[in-house]
Amino acid sequence: MAITRRHRERLLAWAVAATLGMAGPARADCLGMQVHAHRGVDSAPENSLEALRAGYQGGYDGVETDMQLLADGTWVIHHDALTGRVVQTSAPQAVRSLGSADWRMARMRLRGTVTADAPPFVADVARLASAYPGQALNAEIKTLASCRDIAAVAAQLRAEVGHGNWFMTSVAEANLRCARQADRDGYLGLIVLDPRNAEALGENRYTRAFAQRAQAPRLDRAWLARMQAQIGMPMGVHVDARTLDANTQLLADAAAMRMPVYVYAVAGDAALAASLKGARQRTGLWPTGAIIDGAAQGFCARLR
Repeated sequence: MAITRRHRERLLAWAVAATLGMAGPARADCLGMQVHAHRGVDSAPENSLEALRAGYQGGYDGVETDMQLLADGTWVIHHDALTGRVVQTSAPQAVRSLGSADWRMARMRLRGTVTADAPPFVADVARLASAYPGQALNAEIKTLASCRDIAAVAAQLRAEVGHGNWFMTSVAEANLRCARQADRDGYLGLIVLDPRNAEALGENRYTRAFAQRAQAPRLDRAWLARMQAQIGMPMGVHVDARTLDANTQLLADAAAMRMPVYVYAVAGDAALAASLKGARQRTGLWPTGAIIDGAAQGFCARLR
């Protein structure tokens, strides 16, 4: 999402150009695609200020991060519903049950080791993003929130990321409908979960059984049109590589409808690169962008 017409137009022109396979002003020089650092870089705790700052400084076109609400209505940066894996509290707790004081006392973990880093608030990341006008802040709303709370975080980003190069995404259409009320003209990204990746939520016999029976989501032109109508333009879809593989006309349909497509991969960067190369061979198109775990240069080299 963006706050000035100039930045809205620049972001949309960039996204449409990449979707159509044309050259774009990508900092990563990745065949016209934007490349975003998934939760920052992996040399620091994911979603920490250090990880996100390194993403901005590491040759990416933007950073992808995750926003959640605390019990007192404050927005923070965190991926999981519970603390424990990345953020250390006295015991694993639901993020939504904590207050701002609890969040300040928590510390971040890097591959199991507690660090001195405090987990960031959205305000911290907004201040960081404001220093990088040429790179996007790609912020996912992780939990279902009220329109009032989403309006509050949109206003916060609008006020604190002065250059306007930011947008919000969510798996929940309801969140994006609320976001549209808060910003009539900003870009919104609908994240489409592939149920065949259920084991990524936790590997056990239930998720394995569910994944084995699941089918890929069907993202045809009629579905894209429904999303346009329900959420409003400008919007795009953010999909896993397996979903892209299963929907062989997605890039062409989205390009015809002027909808950006961003692609990530639960199975990692190698799987993502293979999927994008396959899509390019089928359609002659690259997606608007890729959300990656590793170095931008290394990933882009896989595609050449």
